[in-house]
Amino acid sequence: MEEITKSFENTYESETAYDLVAQAGDIVFDAVIDGGMLDGVPILGILKGAYKATRNLQLYRLMKKVHRFIFQTRDTSLQERQKFIEEYTQKNKENGCEVLLAVIEKLDNTNKVDVLANLMKAKIQGKIDIKDFIRLTTILERIPFSDLPELYKYKNDYFEEGSTDVLLSAGVIYNTVLDACNSQDLI
Repeated sequence: MEEITKSFENTYESETAYDLVAQAGDIVFDAVIDGGMLDGVPILGILKGAYKATRNLQLYRLMKKVHRFIFQTRDTSLQERQKFIEEYTQKNKENGCEVLLAVIEKLDNTNKVDVLANLMKAKIQGKIDIKDFIRLTTILERIPFSDLPELYKYKNDYFEEGSTDVLLSAGVIYNTVLDACNSQDLI
Protein backbone atom coordinates (compact mmCIF):
# COMPACT_ATOMS: atom_id res chain seq x y z
CA MET A 1 0.00 0.00 0.00
CA GLU A 2 2.91 2.32 0.71
CA GLU A 3 4.07 1.97 -2.90
CA ILE A 4 0.60 2.93 -4.16
CA THR A 5 0.45 5.93 -1.83
CA LYS A 6 3.93 7.10 -2.89
CA SER A 7 3.07 6.76 -6.58
CA PHE A 8 -0.15 8.73 -6.01
CA GLU A 9 1.89 11.44 -4.29
CA ASN A 10 4.37 11.47 -7.21
CA THR A 11 1.50 11.72 -9.68
CA TYR A 12 -0.24 14.43 -7.67
CA GLU A 13 2.95 16.50 -7.70
CA SER A 14 3.75 15.93 -11.38
CA GLU A 15 2.81 18.43 -14.08
CA THR A 16 3.78 15.80 -16.69
CA ALA A 17 1.36 13.23 -15.28
CA TYR A 18 -1.45 15.79 -15.23
CA ASP A 19 -0.61 16.80 -18.80
CA LEU A 20 -0.74 13.17 -19.95
CA VAL A 21 -4.18 12.68 -18.42
CA ALA A 22 -5.41 15.98 -19.85
CA GLN A 23 -4.18 14.98 -23.33
CA ALA A 24 -5.88 11.63 -23.10
CA GLY A 25 -9.05 13.37 -22.07
CA ASP A 26 -12.05 11.56 -20.76
CA ILE A 27 -12.15 9.09 -23.62
CA VAL A 28 -12.89 5.42 -23.18
CA PHE A 29 -10.82 4.48 -20.15
CA ASP A 30 -10.10 0.87 -21.11
CA ALA A 31 -8.62 1.87 -24.46
CA VAL A 32 -6.37 4.45 -22.83
CA ILE A 33 -5.11 2.02 -20.19
CA ASP A 34 -4.65 -0.96 -22.52
CA GLY A 35 -3.00 1.20 -25.15
CA GLY A 36 -0.35 2.33 -22.69
CA MET A 37 -1.12 5.99 -23.29
CA LEU A 38 -0.91 6.76 -19.57
CA ASP A 39 2.08 4.57 -18.65
CA GLY A 40 3.96 7.74 -17.67
CA VAL A 41 1.51 8.44 -14.85
CA PRO A 42 3.07 6.75 -11.79
CA ILE A 43 -0.09 5.85 -9.87
CA LEU A 44 -1.87 4.50 -12.95
CA GLY A 45 1.19 2.41 -13.86
CA ILE A 46 1.34 0.83 -10.40
CA LEU A 47 -2.41 0.14 -10.34
CA LYS A 48 -2.38 -1.18 -13.91
CA GLY A 49 0.39 -3.64 -13.06
CA ALA A 50 -1.43 -4.84 -9.94
CA TYR A 51 -4.68 -5.12 -11.86
CA LYS A 52 -3.12 -7.12 -14.72
CA ALA A 53 -1.55 -9.50 -12.21
CA THR A 54 -4.74 -10.08 -10.23
CA ARG A 55 -7.65 -8.97 -12.46
CA ASN A 56 -9.09 -7.47 -9.30
CA LEU A 57 -12.23 -5.38 -9.90
CA GLN A 58 -11.50 -3.22 -6.88
CA LEU A 59 -8.11 -2.22 -8.30
CA TYR A 60 -9.66 -1.55 -11.69
CA ARG A 61 -12.29 0.74 -10.11
CA LEU A 62 -9.60 2.55 -8.09
CA MET A 63 -7.52 3.06 -11.22
CA LYS A 64 -10.57 4.43 -13.03
CA LYS A 65 -11.44 6.79 -10.15
CA VAL A 66 -7.85 8.06 -9.81
CA HIS A 67 -7.71 8.73 -13.55
CA ARG A 68 -10.97 10.64 -13.37
CA PHE A 69 -9.80 12.65 -10.33
CA ILE A 70 -6.60 13.69 -12.10
CA PHE A 71 -8.56 14.57 -15.22
CA GLN A 72 -11.11 16.64 -13.27
CA THR A 73 -8.39 18.55 -11.37
CA ARG A 74 -6.17 19.12 -14.41
CA ASP A 75 -6.93 22.86 -14.36
CA THR A 76 -5.25 23.29 -10.96
CA SER A 77 -1.60 24.25 -10.80
CA LEU A 78 1.10 22.21 -9.12
CA GLN A 79 1.54 24.97 -6.54
CA GLU A 80 -2.21 24.97 -5.75
CA ARG A 81 -2.24 21.19 -5.35
CA GLN A 82 0.86 21.25 -3.13
CA LYS A 83 -0.60 23.97 -0.91
CA PHE A 84 -3.86 22.02 -0.65
CA ILE A 85 -2.05 18.79 0.33
CA GLU A 86 0.09 20.62 2.89
CA GLU A 87 -3.02 22.02 4.57
CA TYR A 88 -4.83 18.69 4.28
CA THR A 89 -1.84 16.89 5.83
CA GLN A 90 -1.65 19.42 8.65
CA LYS A 91 -5.36 19.14 9.47
CA ASN A 92 -5.45 15.32 9.30
CA LYS A 93 -2.13 14.85 11.11
CA GLU A 94 -1.12 12.26 8.50
CA ASN A 95 0.00 12.12 4.86
CA GLY A 96 -2.52 14.17 2.87
CA CYS A 97 -1.97 12.22 -0.35
CA GLU A 98 -2.63 8.97 1.49
CA VAL A 99 -5.83 10.36 3.02
CA LEU A 100 -6.99 11.75 -0.33
CA LEU A 101 -6.32 8.42 -2.02
CA ALA A 102 -8.30 6.67 0.73
CA VAL A 103 -11.23 9.04 0.14
CA ILE A 104 -11.11 8.34 -3.60
CA GLU A 105 -10.98 4.61 -2.92
CA LYS A 106 -14.01 4.74 -0.57
CA LEU A 107 -16.26 6.51 -3.07
CA ASP A 108 -18.84 3.95 -4.16
CA ASN A 109 -19.69 5.65 -7.45
CA THR A 110 -17.22 6.92 -10.02
CA ASN A 111 -19.40 9.99 -10.60
CA LYS A 112 -18.71 11.10 -7.03
CA VAL A 113 -15.10 11.69 -8.08
CA ASP A 114 -16.29 14.75 -10.01
CA VAL A 115 -17.91 16.10 -6.85
CA LEU A 116 -14.72 15.43 -4.86
CA ALA A 117 -12.66 17.24 -7.51
CA ASN A 118 -15.06 20.19 -7.36
CA LEU A 119 -14.76 20.27 -3.57
CA MET A 120 -10.97 20.34 -3.85
CA LYS A 121 -11.14 23.16 -6.40
CA ALA A 122 -13.58 25.06 -4.15
CA LYS A 123 -11.04 24.76 -1.31
CA ILE A 124 -8.20 25.89 -3.57
CA GLN A 125 -10.29 28.89 -4.72
CA GLY A 126 -11.09 29.84 -1.11
CA LYS A 127 -14.82 29.15 -1.42
CA ILE A 128 -14.65 26.66 1.47
CA ASP A 129 -12.07 26.04 4.17
CA ILE A 130 -10.24 22.79 4.89
CA LYS A 131 -12.64 21.83 7.70
CA ASP A 132 -15.60 22.15 5.31
CA PHE A 133 -13.72 20.11 2.71
CA ILE A 134 -13.15 17.30 5.21
CA ARG A 135 -16.77 17.36 6.41
CA LEU A 136 -18.16 17.44 2.89
CA THR A 137 -15.97 14.55 1.73
CA THR A 138 -17.21 12.50 4.69
CA ILE A 139 -20.79 13.28 3.71
CA LEU A 140 -20.03 12.49 0.07
CA GLU A 141 -18.90 9.00 1.11
CA ARG A 142 -22.18 8.38 2.95
CA ILE A 143 -24.78 9.61 0.44
CA PRO A 144 -25.91 7.57 -2.57
CA PHE A 145 -25.00 9.36 -5.79
CA SER A 146 -28.63 9.29 -6.91
CA ASP A 147 -29.59 11.48 -3.91
CA LEU A 148 -27.04 14.22 -4.63
CA PRO A 149 -29.05 15.92 -7.43
CA GLU A 150 -32.13 15.86 -5.16
CA LEU A 151 -30.58 17.84 -2.29
CA TYR A 152 -31.99 21.15 -3.54
CA LYS A 153 -35.51 19.92 -2.65
CA TYR A 154 -34.57 20.05 1.02
CA LYS A 155 -34.10 23.82 1.10
CA ASN A 156 -37.72 23.88 2.28
CA ASP A 157 -39.55 21.31 4.37
CA TYR A 158 -39.62 18.18 2.24
CA PHE A 159 -39.98 14.46 2.79
CA GLU A 160 -39.32 11.62 0.39
CA GLU A 161 -39.60 8.02 1.50
CA GLY A 162 -36.13 6.46 1.76
CA SER A 163 -34.04 9.45 0.66
CA THR A 164 -34.92 11.58 3.65
CA ASP A 165 -33.84 8.83 6.07
CA VAL A 166 -30.51 8.36 4.30
CA LEU A 167 -29.82 12.11 4.26
CA LEU A 168 -30.81 12.43 7.93
CA SER A 169 -28.46 9.61 8.94
CA ALA A 170 -25.64 11.15 6.88
CA GLY A 171 -26.09 14.43 8.74
CA VAL A 172 -26.90 16.42 5.64
CA ILE A 173 -30.40 17.49 6.67
CA TYR A 174 -32.24 17.78 9.95
CA ASN A 175 -35.81 17.22 11.08
CA THR A 176 -38.10 20.20 11.34
CA VAL A 177 -40.35 20.13 14.36
CA LEU A 178 -43.71 21.91 14.43
CA ASP A 179 -44.82 23.37 17.73
CA ALA A 180 -48.33 22.02 18.25
CA CYS A 181 -49.02 23.85 21.53
CA ASN A 182 -51.34 26.17 19.65
CA SER A 183 -53.05 23.43 17.71
CA GLN A 184 -55.75 25.86 16.55
CA ASP A 185 -53.10 27.53 14.36
CA LEU A 186 -52.66 24.28 12.46
CA ILE A 187 -56.38 23.91 11.54
